[in-house]
Amino acid sequence: MVALMQGASWFSQNHQRQRNPQFEELARTLARQVTLNIAPAMRTETPDEKRIGQILRQLTENSRILDAGVYDEQGDLIARAGEHVDVRDRLALDGKKAGGYFNQQIVEPVQGKNGPLGYLRLTLDTHTLPTEAKQVDNTTNILRLMLLLSLAIGVVLARTLLQGKRTRWQQSPFLLTASKSVPEEDEGDKKE
Repeated sequence: MVALMQGASWFSQNHQRQRNPQFEELARTLARQVTLNIAPAMRTETPDEKRIGQILRQLTENSRILDAGVYDEQGDLIARAGEHVDVRDRLALDGKKAGGYFNQQIVEPVQGKNGPLGYLRLTLDTHTLPTEAKQVDNTTNILRLMLLLSLAIGVVLARTLLQGKRTRWQQSPFLLTASKSVPEEDEGDKKE
């Protein structure tokens, strides 16, 4: 039973470890797709801030992307959407991390024909991963408790149901006491 409970814990932790790199890969793929949508608006002499801002608002609205910003090749901000946290604070350049340790930054270049036209910066909320891991651990602990409770109930039921009956478990061929006879309960009552 202990092996069964430890196996359930191992599988849940292994699932979590596999999910983290998958999350990273999906986030990078999303960033590449967004840069492909933004690139046409940045090819002109003056980038289309309104169109880029609209794409970024759609990206950050009701999603795990906390904020998004597009910068030109010199690093000047063109458009941004999402939470309004200073970039220095978001990147923890001063040592203070905004929003805790569950934010992940992704920077992807917006490619043009002759090199990068600019850069897309996304801040992702990865807080759900530790939360889900804790939920899996709680579920595993509840399963352990239920297994132990079912074992206890089984022992109580077995003792209750077999209490009034004579048992000859002592004469099992698998025990060392098999050669000894067991006195009958009725005979013990008659002698008294």
